[in-house]
Amino acid sequence: MSLKSNLQYCFTVIFSFYLVLCPVSFTSANPSEQTEFLKYEVTWNGSRAGHGDVTTKANSRKVNVTAQAVSDGALKTLVEIWSRIQATFSARTLQPETYRFHLKSNLLRSEVVDLNFDHQSNSVQVNKQKGDELESHSEKVTGIYDPISAVFLLRNQKDLGKPMYVDIFDGKDKARLYVTPSGNEQISIKSGTHQAVRLDLRLVKLTSDQKEIATGKLWVSDDQRRIPLLLTSSPIVGTIRFELVHAQL
Repeated sequence: MSLKSNLQYCFTVIFSFYLVLCPVSFTSANPSEQTEFLKYEVTWNGSRAGHGDVTTKANSRKVNVTAQAVSDGALKTLVEIWSRIQATFSARTLQPETYRFHLKSNLLRSEVVDLNFDHQSNSVQVNKQKGDELESHSEKVTGIYDPISAVFLLRNQKDLGKPMYVDIFDGKDKARLYVTPSGNEQISIKSGTHQAVRLDLRLVKLTSDQKEIATGKLWVSDDQRRIPLLLTSSPIVGTIRFELVHAQL
């Protein structure tokens, strides 16, 4: 596999991991009035590599999340990546309803994955398109979430001091996200100095060999909002860092 193909694979994994971890939770008694926007900067080995943002809207019945990231700076000279995830899920139970992942790159074909969950039949309809290739099928699932609703489920736990996990299905692989608390810290980032809770992350495939997909460290604000402040990950090509630069709450 060429250097560009290796970078394409690594950064697709990390960008996807980033998008999984970005949603914010609502704490207001009147979520119909809630809209939140978070903007992040991405660096690779200390050089600017991309940017992303997350918009979350909720009413009394449903939460809608749109998270996107694009490459720029040093990374863009090697590979161009544009990723977007859109998800809807129940505001009351956090059960997923729809999930859509769209990836475009100058190296590989465009990819789209659509999921529609049916909780009465415990199934999910999967529609995928990669280039001109189309695939559609239904799978039986129980107690599984798409990447966005999974993180909302974890971050809405009352006690962040206990280890947690949640099972995830993105239309391609089933995986388990393990979250291990590592205490409280004060961190200084571009959006300011914050009191934060650090969480160690590990994502593994739900297969017999439990193959590890990605690892990272996530700092969330030590308050009721639990805003993702900083995410770091170290794949074989260096250190990736996602840092909050702006929040509109």
